[in-house]
Amino acid sequence: MMKEIQTILIDGSLITSREEFFEAVRSQLPPGLVMGSNLDALHDALTTISSFTTLRVLGAEILESNLGRDWQRILRVINDSLDENYNLSLEFEESEL
Repeated sequence: MMKEIQTILIDGSLITSREEFFEAVRSQLPPGLVMGSNLDALHDALTTISSFTTLRVLGAEILESNLGRDWQRILRVINDSLDENYNLSLEFEESEL
């Protein structure tokens, strides 16, 4: 029996601040998993996910434009979390503007 893969969708066209990014992730976390609004909290949440989960980023170029260096920091935390949690995967999709 195959396990279902959960998806956390991050739509870059809807995110204009670091706080909105954290809220987008927080609102889609598995039940019972809480997350604060900083990079350490993001890392803790992503490395605690225990079911197969894909973090799907739509429009990374928009996120980079809107968040600048914050996006680079967030992406570094996501990549570190991927190294620590084999249940987590990352996908990028171009946005359709």
